[in-house]
Amino acid sequence: MLRYRVELTPDDNGTTIAEVPGIPGTITFGRDKAEALDMALDAALTMLVAAMDDGEDIPLADAPQEGQPYIELPPMAVVKLAIYQAMKDQGVTQLKMAARLHTDAKSVRRLLDLDHKSRWDHLEMALESLGYQVKVQVEPSSLYPGFFGSRVKERTWA
Repeated sequence: MLRYRVELTPDDNGTTIAEVPGIPGTITFGRDKAEALDMALDAALTMLVAAMDDGEDIPLADAPQEGQPYIELPPMAVVKLAIYQAMKDQGVTQLKMAARLHTDAKSVRRLLDLDHKSRWDHLEMALESLGYQVKVQVEPSSLYPGFFGSRVKERTWA
C-alpha cells in the first residue's frame, strides 16, 4: 500500500486546493475536500505516469500523520510501479523483461501501463522475474467502517 499525504488548502473562490508534496508537481482542486482528494489521486497517478515516461524514480510514500488527509494508490498501480522501479534499479529494459517473461515488448508496456487492467498472474510473474513477490493484506476500509461487523476482530486476512 502506498499512501501519500495531501495538503488541503481552502481557496478564495470556495474550492479546495489539494497538493501531494511527496509527488512533485501534483496539485489540483475540487469543489470540497472530498472531491479535492479524489482529484488528488487522479493527479498523482498522472504524475507517476509522467515520472515513468521520463525514466525517473518513483517517489517513496510519505506516511501521513494521524488525522492528516492522504491518498492511497490502487493495489494494481502499486504493483506496476514496483515492477517499473525494480526494472529501473536492476537495469532491465523492456526488451530484456520481455525475454524473461517469454513475451513481446508490447505486453511489457501494458504491464507497466497504470490504466491497463493487467492480469494478476502476469504481474506476479513479472515481479518474480525481478526477485520480488506480492503479499496481500486485507483490512477494514475507512470508507465503510464496520461493514464486516464484529467478524473483523475474528479474522486475519494477511
